[in-house]
Amino acid sequence: MRLKDELVAEIDRVAAVNGQTRSSWMASVLTNAVLAPGNDDIPAMPIQGRGDPDDLIRVTVRLDRREIEGIDAVAGPMGMTRNEWIKRTLRWQLWDRAGVLRLAPATQAEIVKLRKQVLLIGRNINQAVHAMNAANQPESSLDIARIPGPFIEKCEELKTLLFTTRLALSASIGAEVGYWTETYRASGA
Repeated sequence: MRLKDELVAEIDRVAAVNGQTRSSWMASVLTNAVLAPGNDDIPAMPIQGRGDPDDLIRVTVRLDRREIEGIDAVAGPMGMTRNEWIKRTLRWQLWDRAGVLRLAPATQAEIVKLRKQVLLIGRNINQAVHAMNAANQPESSLDIARIPGPFIEKCEELKTLLFTTRLALSASIGAEVGYWTETYRASGA
């Protein structure tokens, strides 16, 4: 597997923090990802270049230049090649279970960023609670009375922000599923 030097350095840092070698950390991450409960119902799909060559059949389609440019224009921002976009479009039309396919790479990347932000918010809240607990100790010189009010207000703001973000994320993912399944046309979009 080829990885950028920056990613290798980050993997080494995280592995060291967890008392593991790069190889053992990567193996445990891959094992956890493959054995995740969400993968239990995913059907086995042929992987190009593996398995019986008779299972893969090449199909050639001729499109005019404007159609190809249109495909490239929508596939690029999704982080997909022309062929990936065409295959995904065909597969979404053939299967009625959206879970069989993954979201576009660009969408997945945004979800990962959002997840990291939510985790950081959780860590900050956890640190604030620890600070309040420390301030509540008899030997503490901190004024506990001035901490809970602003903290509770901030938590309410975060609750509203997370709810709004969840709705936007749900709408975005729904729009992508609609894009691939053409339900967006049926809804008048």
